[in-house]
Amino acid sequence: MKFCPNCGAELKPEAKFCAACGTLVATATPPPIEPAPQTNYQQQEPVYMQAKEASNAFKEAIKGNTNLVQRVINILTKPKQEWVVIATEQPNIIKLIGGYALILALIPAVSAFIKYAVLGSSFMGYTTRSFGSGIQNGLVQLLSAVVGVYLLAWVIDYLAPSFESQKNFGRSLQLAVYASTPQWIAGILLLVSTTLSLLIALIGLYAIYLFAVGLPVIKGTPQDKVIAYTALTIIAMVVITVVLALILGAILGIFFF
Repeated sequence: MKFCPNCGAELKPEAKFCAACGTLVATATPPPIEPAPQTNYQQQEPVYMQAKEASNAFKEAIKGNTNLVQRVINILTKPKQEWVVIATEQPNIIKLIGGYALILALIPAVSAFIKYAVLGSSFMGYTTRSFGSGIQNGLVQLLSAVVGVYLLAWVIDYLAPSFESQKNFGRSLQLAVYASTPQWIAGILLLVSTTLSLLIALIGLYAIYLFAVGLPVIKGTPQDKVIAYTALTIIAMVVITVVLALILGAILGIFFF
């Protein structure tokens, strides 16, 4: 029940004016109606957008519109300075995979294809060539490299807190991708021989060196934790490489058989 502020006459609940004296009666302003939250129908769009962005990153790298070549040269020839430069960059997962890892992973993939499909693989004096075998080995190399480096980054990030390091997947991927550069470049050796064990071992050791040098810069790892962090990561990398090669080889082998 409400009353007129001027004459005190009783007013009806919905009255805007006093029936006795005609005074305007203030009415409570109803609270604004908040618009119903709009349903985001683009929740799955990021997947499409990520694929599109990865494709664009790949195309830009192929066209030479990125610093890929310079990055490869710098990370191989002056890693200490280049890790500092990388640390100033905002990690972009799509560009790291589509614009760098995928491009370099094509080196061992194409080399494996040429080796098994064109040049041929020798065993006990017999040389065999197979287009299907070339495709199979090329795909194993490509998928192992791309999927493997992503899993390696996950392991690096998972182990980070145990070694007083920054837990950031983007940074972990930077470390995994750029430290893998020597191994991908060395994929060209598949064209020559698969028995260059000493050279392959040296290349592997250099990749480990790159990783160890990059840890304190990219992940903020204390120097006294670098060796243990690196050693555990190497073990994880070996396991990932072997398991992926077996799985992909079995799956693709069945398909091409």
